[in-house]
Amino acid sequence: MNRGPATKLSEKHWKALELIEKDHTRQEVADALGFKKQYLDYLCVGNTEKTSNVALLFKMEYDKIMAKSKKETDELLDQNLRIGQKLMKEVLLEISSKKKKSAEDKKIVSLYTNAIAKCKPATNIKNLSFSYTKGLLPEELIHEFKRLKNIAESSFDRRGVLEPAPGGAGELPEVDE
Repeated sequence: MNRGPATKLSEKHWKALELIEKDHTRQEVADALGFKKQYLDYLCVGNTEKTSNVALLFKMEYDKIMAKSKKETDELLDQNLRIGQKLMKEVLLEISSKKKKSAEDKKIVSLYTNAIAKCKPATNIKNLSFSYTKGLLPEELIHEFKRLKNIAESSFDRRGVLEPAPGGAGELPEVDE
């Protein structure tokens, strides 16, 4: 963190930012420095009404920390994804070279296929096409279509909820399945 000479952040504020940068929770930071958590939350969002103008300076430093953290996380994710893909390729090549696949081999292929399907983004930004499935398993997709079919079929039945008996609850109309 750069402690420029023109800042008005106190040593406690810098210490809070340092602890946040070390991945401490806001509650832990507030407890360590004697702040109320709400005050620290106000600082992090730059709320000058509940704090002073120092909140804007704090938020600027906080945003730098969050941007750095996001960049590090993205880099780590990319590295792990490349390593995972390399390992999966090696295992799948080994399995594909076998004449006869065992049940364990088939299970591994199935697990890898599901993992690839779930980690693939459901939104393609280039052509703005959206995938409805969002990584659903075949069983979940079938259940979702049945649910939507029931909603569509019941929308034609406009009877609604039956009137309640005096002192009792109403009844929903029966649904044919």
